[in-house]
Amino acid sequence: MAPLLNIAEIHGHISNRLDPSTMAGKMVAGIIGDGPSHYSKSPALWNAACAQLGMNAVYLPFDVDDAHVRDLLRLFRDSEQFIGVNVTVPHKVRVIDFLDDLDAGAARIHAVNTIVRNDNGRLIGYNTDGEGFIDSLLQPSPEQPQPFMRSLDGIDVLLLGAGGSARAVAFHVSDQIGQGRLIISNRTVAHGQSLADEIKKLGRNALAIDEEGISTWAPKVGLIINSTTKGQGGIRKLNNGMATLLAPYSALAPANPPALSAELGDDFEAHWNEAARGDIEANQRHSETFAANIPSTTRFYDLIYHPEETVFLRHGRQTGHRTMNGKSMIVRQAVRAFRRICQPQLARLGKDIDETFAQVTEVMSRAW
Repeated sequence: MAPLLNIAEIHGHISNRLDPSTMAGKMVAGIIGDGPSHYSKSPALWNAACAQLGMNAVYLPFDVDDAHVRDLLRLFRDSEQFIGVNVTVPHKVRVIDFLDDLDAGAARIHAVNTIVRNDNGRLIGYNTDGEGFIDSLLQPSPEQPQPFMRSLDGIDVLLLGAGGSARAVAFHVSDQIGQGRLIISNRTVAHGQSLADEIKKLGRNALAIDEEGISTWAPKVGLIINSTTKGQGGIRKLNNGMATLLAPYSALAPANPPALSAELGDDFEAHWNEAARGDIEANQRHSETFAANIPSTTRFYDLIYHPEETVFLRHGRQTGHRTMNGKSMIVRQAVRAFRRICQPQLARLGKDIDETFAQVTEVMSRAW
């Protein structure tokens, strides 16, 4: 197998460090994002599935910033050892510029979460987020014998956010709701409006609102989906050496998290909490009061899975709503991405069959 991936070259484009021995003699897949080595469940899920199926492959996290995405993908394109990657925030739209082709589904959504290197060395972009989301809503999971919802037909849905994951969710939800309405709320209204306009071109009922409009629409819908980063655990790196935290915030209410220097190191969180105290209190107070006024039949779904229960979900649960985090969606989209990326290897093993992927779903759920 030649050429092999060069670990030294890879380290020139990522901020985490990999053990070269993990790649030796194996096919390589992974996940690229701003910091998946700190939070992503995907390596544990994929490596458990590979072990279960007897595949000679390893799945690794690659922490890469915007400036290095192109060159990292170039290294992947040039190596026969590489089979594909998943893409997470904030690169799901940006990677499109560096791919050789897009699947029709990814082209419609204009966001990519799965990249396959084919036998000719071409990088092909796919998106399994939306399908994984719908699967997680409407199909039972290994932990939940009853689906979260029986159907979306005719239901009004409020989607919070308009980024890469939101785009996938929006298009696939619009496929399911029939005469229902999709209401998209985004901090930057123009981005939400652009997404709504794309969906309306398909003959679907979609409209965009600003964050203040949430208070009007949330009590009228059957499902609220958070696809923003409000509530996400971990330190979020910003431009110019700044950083912030989002875990203390609910997506149901406005938030203005302060940005502080990332060079504060171990003292960052304490300084940030002091600077953000007033904003956090206002956000949570608004959210909790508001959640109590939303009909108990409305479901709360958060694409975030770290932490397991966001403030948004906690307020939903405490006010009598059924809630769900992003675990099942991550597992479901991972199974679909696994099938895309590993298809040649699975075919050689005689395991590219539906029964295999039912098994992979169970294995990934247990490995969470």
